[in-house]
Order: sequence, then C-alpha cells, then structure tokens
Amino acid sequence: MAAAVDGREDAGLSAARPVVYANLAGHFSAACGEAEPKDLAVLFLRPWGLEEFLTRQFFRYLAERFAANGIASLRFDYPGTANALDDPAGGGLDSWRYAIERSADELRALSGVKRIVVIGQGLGAGLACEFAARAGDISALALLAPVFKGRGYLRELKLWSRFVDDGLGLQPEERDSTPGSLAGIAMPESVASDLRSFNALEGDFRLQIPVLLASRPEAGADPALMEKFGSAGCALKNTVYRDYGVLLTDASPPVLPVAFADDLVAWLKSLPGWHAHAARPAKTPEVVPLVGEHFSETPLRFGENHRLAGTLCEPAGRFSGVTVVILSTSYDYQIGWGRMNVQLARRLAEKGVATLRFDGAGIGDSPPVPRRKLQVLYDDSQIEDAEEAWEMLCSRGLAEKAMVLGRCSGAYTAFRAALHDARWKGCISINPYGFHWRFIGLPHPLKEYWTKFTEPGLMARIRDGRIDLKAAAVNIAVRMLDRAVQYPGKLCPWLPKVVRRNRKVHQAFRKLADRGTRMTIVYSEGDEAMETFLINFGDDAEGLAAFPNTRLHFIANADHNLTPGPAREKLFRIVEEEALALAGADSASA
Repeated sequence: MAAAVDGREDAGLSAARPVVYANLAGHFSAACGEAEPKDLAVLFLRPWGLEEFLTRQFFRYLAERFAANGIASLRFDYPGTANALDDPAGGGLDSWRYAIERSADELRALSGVKRIVVIGQGLGAGLACEFAARAGDISALALLAPVFKGRGYLRELKLWSRFVDDGLGLQPEERDSTPGSLAGIAMPESVASDLRSFNALEGDFRLQIPVLLASRPEAGADPALMEKFGSAGCALKNTVYRDYGVLLTDASPPVLPVAFADDLVAWLKSLPGWHAHAARPAKTPEVVPLVGEHFSETPLRFGENHRLAGTLCEPAGRFSGVTVVILSTSYDYQIGWGRMNVQLARRLAEKGVATLRFDGAGIGDSPPVPRRKLQVLYDDSQIEDAEEAWEMLCSRGLAEKAMVLGRCSGAYTAFRAALHDARWKGCISINPYGFHWRFIGLPHPLKEYWTKFTEPGLMARIRDGRIDLKAAAVNIAVRMLDRAVQYPGKLCPWLPKVVRRNRKVHQAFRKLADRGTRMTIVYSEGDEAMETFLINFGDDAEGLAAFPNTRLHFIANADHNLTPGPAREKLFRIVEEEALALAGADSASA
C-alpha cells in the first residue's frame, strides 16, 4: 500500500481519493511530501467536452505536482458531463455554478485550508471568474485559455466539430449538429441555451487578488481583459499557455505541457498562503453511491497502491450475475469516446448487468506505474490492470460471470486478457487491429521514424526515454516486411498469412473455444482495422466457422470510434444480448 500519514499519500503512486458530496463525485488529492501542508488548496474547474476529454490526464498530473509541493486539490465533473449523473431538471449553467460552490466548501473541509485558489480552463475559466466575483473569499485565480463569452464559444465549437467530423470521415447525415455538441459528446440543451447569454466579464470584478492569465499561444492577451483586471487592483501575471495546441491532439502517448506545469507551480509558490500551514481537516473523504433511476454508481480506486481509478455501476433492481469490465482505449479515459462507456454502463444496469469502467495505468485519473514503459498501448502490462479489476470484482462477489470489453487497442487487450486468464467468461472485441501484436507499443509510419531520427536532439530523446530504440528497430523491421510482401502476396496468397502469424492467431482462438469462452467480434463496416482480420480468417470470415464460440457483427454507417448515435445504439444492443446470453437470459424477455 502507499504510505499514508494523516491521510497524506505518495503522489504518483496512488490514484487520488474518490469523494462523493452533494450528489457530486470528484477526486481529492491530499498534500504529501516532507513539507507541512500549505494553507493553499486548488479547486480545478474543467473545460467542456472534447477539451475536457483531452486534458483529463494533464489535470491529474497537475494535482500530483501540487500535492508533492504540499498543496491539496479537488477536481470534479459538472452535472451531465463525464462520470457525473445527468441533470434531469435541466438546470443548465446554474447547476454547474451550484456544483462549484459545493465543491469549494468540500475542498475547505477536506484540506483544512482557509485559502482557495481556483484554476479553470476554457469554459471552466469563465465560470471561475464568475465564481470568484460572487464568492468574495477566493485567494487567487488562474485562467487557462479562458472562455468568457458563450455565444462566440458556441460558434467555435461548431467549427471544431466540423473539423473533427471531417477527420473521422463522417457523412453529413451521421453528424450531430445540436449546439455545443462535439465528437459524440452531447452538450445538455439547457447549458447550450444558457451559453447564448453567458458573459463572465459583464459584471464588476472588485477582488484585489492575484490572477494568472494564460492565453492561447496564437491568441495573445486581450487588452480589454488586462484593463479590467488591472483596474480592479489585481496582481495580474500574463503568460502563454505553452504547448496548449499539442495538448489538444490525440498523440499517443499524450504530450503533457510540463514546462507550463512548472510555471503554475512557481506561481502558486509566489502566493501569500504558501508560507502558512493548513489546519487539521474538518472531515475525511467519503464515498457513497450516486443513484440514478436504474443504477447506482460508486467511484473507487483499487489495485496495488490503490493505483487504478474506476467507477462501479450496479443495477438498482435484480442483478443478472454478469459483470462487464470496460477497458480503456488508447489514452481515452474511462468515460469512453463520446461518453459511450457511461451510456453503455447505465443502459446495461437497466438490464440487470453490472459494469466496471476504469482508467488503465497512465491513463486519465490513474497514475503511471514506475518502471513501466511510457507507451502502454499494445503492451502485456495492461493485462495486469485487467487482473486487478477481476480481483476487485471478486472481493465484492461480482466476478462469477465476468466478461471483458474493449475497443481498438482496448479490444486487443481484452482479447489477450481473456486468453491469459480463464476466469473471464466472455470477451467483446470492438474494431481490433489484430489479435497477435507483432509490434512493440504503437508503431509509426516509416516516414515518421525517419523524421524522428534526423531531428536535432536525438541522443537527448533517447536518454530521457522518449525514443525506445528496441521498439523502433522492431517496428521498422515489421513495417518493412509488410511492405516487402505487399506485391508478392497478390501472387502467393499464403505469404501474408505467414507474415500476419495466422497460426498463432488460430491457436489463440482454439484455446478460447476449448474453454467455452464467449467471444464476440464487432467491426464498423469497411473499417481499416479489418485488414488483418480478413487475412487471418478469409475475405468472407469463413475461418471463424472452426470456432463455434465466436460471433461476428458488423455495424453500418459507423466510423472507427462509433461516433454516430445509431451506430452506438447498435453496439449497445449487441453487448446487451451477449451479456444476457452469458447470464442465461433471453434478451427479448428481459
């Protein structure tokens, strides 16, 4: 277990403590390290939608950095977003404002501090500005790439949505055009409506507090904004949000803006409360289930050193006996692309099926494991995370009929986990690129390897682990072999099958069949991930006939991420049917 003294833990080894309060869920990071806890605590206000999705890991990293310097913090999800409960009353931004107020109270009680620093990004920065002016007792503000005017922000989201949909190859009829929605993440209608009149700067701002304004690199500081904070008597520090653009890409592994994190730590150390010590906390973190109409969800952490963060979703009614474990995909954290894992979990609960969705090591709210590779994709170490999940379910009596599910890289991990451990009774593999991985980690195109090896600073990147020479050598060799058999393979059809290791793949499928493991493969129709599958099992998938435990499904009009709503609906029905079949139930009568 991680060392814990007065609730303080080793930063970077344990996931933050889950907390539930006022029907909200969050993650509390206690101060740690050798120094006494500072009389400063940070309340994080997240951005919206895809920006939140892509910065989740960075906020966890910041919380760990702050904790190591004696600064506690709390980060939470607004109602209707991420892992939070949906807001049936449609409270819009007012429900978010209420959540901010209650979270600030919770942070004070958990940390024992008098001074709260609010760090907000994007729309969260605009809400932070509003909250500070309204609360009157905030000690400092950090506004990162702030959004202050809602109407312009909705237009920006519309353009961003078009760009993402183009990249996904979605047809016009497959796109979600509702205001504020982006990458399959639907903005609550009440929030979109409130944003049309949202202006965080229209009121007076009279707090004479330190303000850090970190503008986007391409935007620069707004002179009117500088004047507003300056005339209010704020100690304004203007800086650039370094590597902001890189942070909002889907790079694997993600490139965290470490230099900018250094700037934030230095700014916190310059604040008045840095030299004062916190009082004893008024309460300890508490976790109770969040209750929906058909489910109850418990945020938790589990595994060695409590290193994995997840959410257990259980049926409010009769339990079928089946639990589906949903693995992380690439560096998508536990909610899944477009929040699909949350939607799936709550839908399955209505059918009596429990689920566990969690962040693998180094993803989302789960810290990396020391001495593991930086690039965790397509690595057998991820099987250890799945084993930890099974053990946790076993301790709660939920593992008797457990099945594992994943998409893309998570699909590969799900397959390997089921192959490795006979305790998994079923496996659902969605858009897998392969079943026997011939690369190390995630390979790059040959051209990209050439670029990396010819850029300045090669030796420094090798020394600090940003380039794995063994992985690069293996991946380049495999890429060249694939290219070498491309044309001869048209004359000798058996050649690609040898290269793609058909024999090993079929042996793995035979092992699962002999055990009676329910195996389900789902592909988006025409997806590029099917290339290896077709080589393994034939153009008409005739090779699967040898494995009666395996079922194959295709979903039409879907991208690799299953972004369109109808495609997601088809997937959910498939998962329901498989889970209920494992339970011995008929989905038609459920």
